[in-house]
Amino acid sequence: MIKKFLLDTNILLENPHSMVDGFADNHVILCGTTLQELDKKKTVGGEVGYNARECCRILDELRMQGDLLKGIKLPNGGKLSIEPDGVKSEYLPEGFSLEVPDNRIISSCIHIMRNSKRTPVILVTNDISMRINATICGVKVEGYKNSIIKTSGYTGHIDLDVPTEYINSLYADKSLILPEDISDTLLANEFVTLHAGKQSALSVYRNGKLNLIKEQTLFGGIKPKNAMQKYAMWALTAPAEEIPLVILLGPAGCAKTFLSLAAGLDGTYQTQRRSDSEYIKLLISRPTAQSFEDIGYLPGDLNDKLFNLYQSFYDNIEVLLSGNSRDMEDHQQVQTQMQDMFDDGVIEVCGLNFIRGRSLMNTYMICDEAQNASRTMIRDVITRAGIGTKLVIAGDPSQIDVPTLDKRNNGLVYAAEHMKGSPLCAIIQFDSGSSVRSPLAKEAIQCMKG
Repeated sequence: MIKKFLLDTNILLENPHSMVDGFADNHVILCGTTLQELDKKKTVGGEVGYNARECCRILDELRMQGDLLKGIKLPNGGKLSIEPDGVKSEYLPEGFSLEVPDNRIISSCIHIMRNSKRTPVILVTNDISMRINATICGVKVEGYKNSIIKTSGYTGHIDLDVPTEYINSLYADKSLILPEDISDTLLANEFVTLHAGKQSALSVYRNGKLNLIKEQTLFGGIKPKNAMQKYAMWALTAPAEEIPLVILLGPAGCAKTFLSLAAGLDGTYQTQRRSDSEYIKLLISRPTAQSFEDIGYLPGDLNDKLFNLYQSFYDNIEVLLSGNSRDMEDHQQVQTQMQDMFDDGVIEVCGLNFIRGRSLMNTYMICDEAQNASRTMIRDVITRAGIGTKLVIAGDPSQIDVPTLDKRNNGLVYAAEHMKGSPLCAIIQFDSGSSVRSPLAKEAIQCMKG
């Protein structure tokens, strides 16, 4: 049965083309409130503004083909139309103000329902609170199903029980070819911990064989504290021409950001001092969970505003430079050294929302808190990586700050699921037991899961 889908604005701001190719041969409807919201967003910087403008371009092309009020035939056999009316307070429960755009869209949906006879009408939104409000108002509501990612449960790591001679051979030759019945189950750059009684060995499956992973030291004398950190450090320091993309997932306290910064400084600042820098700069970025209007109220210019949002990075850099020294004079020297690194362009901060259009060459880029990035934003970031650039994407899928995203449709999970098995990508999934921040942090992760 043909259905009518009224799209919330957030669906279009995430994927402008969803209106023309995301709903098969059904009837897609946009209401007047959504058009007004798109108009307000078209001058916003970053991905949001670009997608709003793209929506307007698509609608303008369709406008040239016929009457948007009556409906335009789409290439997939569906139809798209505009419903400018239906905003009435009597459609909503008392207390649902029409000053709220979400309520206006819900009201328009109810108006369409009352005039659609037997055709099912469904409101499509990724805003969780809007789905709740719409249900209360008697509206059938769904999330955008095309944005839901079906995950395979891949963690990037596996434990294998093997004969002792396997481990001995791996240590002796630094590599090991496994029997086909085992190797056929492994993906490129999958990390493998071999066990034989009390013996064990850490390795990575690459180029058809297991390669031994040795412990290493990063900038600031940082050494791994567990097997997962050893895997992460190997991936983070692998040459960009071999593994240009590393994806780190896991709860707070696993040192995802800390290790990424240490490896980035190891390849930029430390090597610059030896005149053989692997990367020309360390670019730190993260998606902006707050709206651009919220950022505008922060004090200072753009750099000052970003400083407030990126304080966690500065804290980690300070630790790496100071070695946890408590001496006040050392602290002042570290502050000066860190400021010099920013002034000299060794370290650059850039909001992920502003990355579109850039081409990053010979750069070590860290995209933190990637669970707050949309799928299109993450795809844009990965495609910005030029020759000699290494990109680290890190985050915790369980800590979502954006109301239109959840653990099933965010950019971090999207990247991990679609890039697994690529010889150009390494993935490390930390578990709750990998927290090294403090005994309290580890205990809190275990005890406060609800």
